[in-house]
Amino acid sequence: MSGIQKISAIADTIGNTPMVSLSDVEGIGAPQHSAEFVGKLEYMNPGGSIKDRVAKHIVQQLDKQGVAKDALLVVAGPGNLAISLSMLKRKLVCLIPERTSSDRIRLLKASGVTDIVRTLDGALPGSPEHPAEIGRRIVDGCPGSVYVDEEQGLWDLEECYKELASEILDQCDGMVDALVLGVDTGNAATHLSKALKAAVPRVQIVGVEPSNSAIGEQNIVNPLARRWLCEDIGRAYAPRALEPGAIDMWIQVSDPVAYSMARRLIKAGVHSGTSAGASVAAARMFAASAGFCKGNRVVVIIGDTARNYGDTLLSDEWMLAHDLLDVHMLGDLQRKQLGQYRGASVEDLQLPAAVTVNSDDPVGAAIALMSENDFSQVPVTGAQRRLVGYLTLSAAQALIDSGAASPSAPVKQFMLKFAGSSGGSISRNRYWLITPETPLSDLARFFETHSVAFITDASRKF
Repeated sequence: MSGIQKISAIADTIGNTPMVSLSDVEGIGAPQHSAEFVGKLEYMNPGGSIKDRVAKHIVQQLDKQGVAKDALLVVAGPGNLAISLSMLKRKLVCLIPERTSSDRIRLLKASGVTDIVRTLDGALPGSPEHPAEIGRRIVDGCPGSVYVDEEQGLWDLEECYKELASEILDQCDGMVDALVLGVDTGNAATHLSKALKAAVPRVQIVGVEPSNSAIGEQNIVNPLARRWLCEDIGRAYAPRALEPGAIDMWIQVSDPVAYSMARRLIKAGVHSGTSAGASVAAARMFAASAGFCKGNRVVVIIGDTARNYGDTLLSDEWMLAHDLLDVHMLGDLQRKQLGQYRGASVEDLQLPAAVTVNSDDPVGAAIALMSENDFSQVPVTGAQRRLVGYLTLSAAQALIDSGAASPSAPVKQFMLKFAGSSGGSISRNRYWLITPETPLSDLARFFETHSVAFITDASRKF
């Protein structure tokens, strides 16, 4: 028990993230002659990403500069740095690209950040739309505020990434043949390359970017031609923080490959985001091209958590709509859907006729009806037999037993009411119309977030 960390400030829990084998990931676990792939789980930092490390060092530098703790920080980036700074109790204005998932926006808002400016994907340095230019205009209008990003070289992050490199070397006992990581600002790639090569000169640093990104090309191109979905990595130009020679090999990964591999990582228990999917896929490509075999070890930076991507990576519907599942995963999903439902609808279930109570019926009669029919709930109808809500046996019985309701009280005073109906109620639930024609696939999706369904017709009548 002596090795367990005592109660501490959240900043003190940043770092010392675990490293795990990726052999259980489909497509990675390979024959005995293959290289070893391991993942450095940076998403297990308290804020869910590698940017916790960066935020901690930026805050330390702000404190040394005498910047007030309540000073406004104007933060540019895909969102993880802002989340980390918010976790460290800093007041923020966030400049976040359009590509960033809504999950991170919601998390920032829940953290108390109210000022979020969406910026143009692929805006070039010096243009009015670039986050640095927008940030400077905001800072000019807010005395005492500070502009924060990783791209402009305003922060000394060498020690930040030296710490990460030291952890990698310790966990691998110095046996690292390659490091694979997604590249955005270039800071991690530059500083990790220096630190690791100082200790292990032969180590290969592999930079990963999305297809259509231009970082590896080391030049500026038309940003309108540079579009991708994978978040947190890639740029339409080479960032100034990336030092020439830091990367030994560049690999571009398409969106479908990145997202599909991210799904495979999640299935294997590594709950990481899309940039990790791209990096793991690139690690496999690199090892094959380099002729790595048993005895070679490839370390992959697993940058952030899958929980940032509830509306995208974690949504089957979104993945299908954007054609991001590879042929094997697409086939598995289609076979699952067809095998489960085969196009059937609710009508094919041949359910018995519904038993209902009227909203004016006494609660005692509703309890008796449910007990007699062994029901846990009963739908409640109003005028013209329109569905207005439902009553649960457990709640109704508890109301009677506690004296909060008498058996003669009308059901409408205690029913759970659907949105759109009238009268008093305990609570209001969103109404999702389910009819005999509703596909069973839609009904299954309904039950992902609800516990009970009542079948009605299009006019909500029983």
